[in-house]
Amino acid sequence: MTLAALLFGLKPLVFVSGSMGPGIPAGSLGLAVPTPVEDVAVGDVVSVVTSDDVRVTHRVAAKTEAGLILKGDANPVADLHPYAVDSADKLLVSFPGVGYLVSWLSQPWAYFLGGLLCAYLLYVAFFKRDGAGKRLKDPAGGTTDEQLPKKSISKMFLGLSVLSTILSAGLISGLVMHPVSILTTQAAFTGSAKATTGALTARSMPTVPGTLKCTTTGGILGAATSAEVVWSPATTLPPGAKYAVRVQSVAGDIRYLSANAGTEKISFNGGLSLLGLLFGKAQTFEARILTATTTDGAAVNEQGTNIGWSSPVSSAPKISIDYKPGVLILDSYSCPKA
Repeated sequence: MTLAALLFGLKPLVFVSGSMGPGIPAGSLGLAVPTPVEDVAVGDVVSVVTSDDVRVTHRVAAKTEAGLILKGDANPVADLHPYAVDSADKLLVSFPGVGYLVSWLSQPWAYFLGGLLCAYLLYVAFFKRDGAGKRLKDPAGGTTDEQLPKKSISKMFLGLSVLSTILSAGLISGLVMHPVSILTTQAAFTGSAKATTGALTARSMPTVPGTLKCTTTGGILGAATSAEVVWSPATTLPPGAKYAVRVQSVAGDIRYLSANAGTEKISFNGGLSLLGLLFGKAQTFEARILTATTTDGAAVNEQGTNIGWSSPVSSAPKISIDYKPGVLILDSYSCPKA
């Protein structure tokens, strides 16, 4: 494996889980080579490293712009997320059961015993002397004083010892200059958990009733400097619920504003940070009013990432507001005519 890694860049992989079975069961040893993602085809078995440094080896189910879609042969569904990688270790061949042997021989004591064996062979070749030789049996049943050819035996031991020394030195130097790691790879994400049952309570988030009303204010040189949107209060908001104003630009960018219960209005003007994307470009943006709870109990943030539950977006009352940029404070907002 050291020579293969030095010459061909191969990586030994030991499979520690079995979702690539039955073709590649747990305990298999695989050999993989780094391959650019452009050269990876659907159907190839590749090994990648996740963002939390876990190596996963699965078959390529699809190639998308978001990355590789991988799936274990024994898994009913593909992995949850695509893998956005520039290269992957493509599996060339696998050997069932050999991974256990490789892992067993990769322990420090195995290297120690190998060193002792090399030392013993050197001792036999260069230091041990046996001048007595062996007496050969005579075909008639007696013995003779003829001895075995000691020179031939010595040359044989010497050749084996020199060869083993060269190989050992080469492998050790190769490991020093190019360490070969036996990489363990998972083929499935498995886990166990204990679930308990209890009383469940259903809850629905009320939708804001009615339609929205929009009025403009300002009127400097005929340009409305703000647009105020007012809505009807929801019948009863659940504890901790708030109003969330969902604003979507013409480009599809979505931002959120928060308004507490009892404040059923919002003003759009140049002071709103989320309208920074609108400045300098005339367009129409859409506002929807939702009721929502947050996961941290705070106000809805601009990205809406702390929204826990909300009323349906599709049925939320909405209104469109036209925006035209102006010079200094001469921005212009207009509401649609009733």
